[in-house]
Amino acid sequence: MDQLIGVVIGGVIALGGGALTAWLTAKHQKDAARSQDLWDRRAAVYLDLLLHLSGAVSFATDAVVPGYYGPRNSEQYQLRRDLAARVDLFGSPTVRELWEAATEAIGDLHYHCAEGGLYTRDGNIPPDITDPGFLRCKAAQEKTEEELIKQLRHEVDVDKHLKN
Repeated sequence: MDQLIGVVIGGVIALGGGALTAWLTAKHQKDAARSQDLWDRRAAVYLDLLLHLSGAVSFATDAVVPGYYGPRNSEQYQLRRDLAARVDLFGSPTVRELWEAATEAIGDLHYHCAEGGLYTRDGNIPPDITDPGFLRCKAAQEKTEEELIKQLRHEVDVDKHLKN
């Protein structure tokens, strides 16, 4: 009789242990899938942020650079709102701050070039400009963009995955 009770208790423990192991495995797989999904969303947002860093859907607004920079039509405003919402949801506060700084620096550079008549007829900036204000704005734009890219790469852990 004692052996039967021991076998029954052992069976119950084994059954419970198996169920617990199955539950923990399923939970781990679900958590891993969710983490991968969030990583994918963050990486997609950060890529879109870089693709739209310069241009009419940038975070910089007409208030920063009156009449020269930022969205000009409803589609561009909507794209900027969408991108800002996705950055707020899936990005970090650090990325949001760096994005704002980078777009303000881009706006400042654009404003300086427009006000100084530095653009060529086709809208480009000549490569040989030595104007101190331009060089200061260009250095600030490059620095903020590099800081943003460095933070984005860190947050999606790109360099770790590329080492293999």
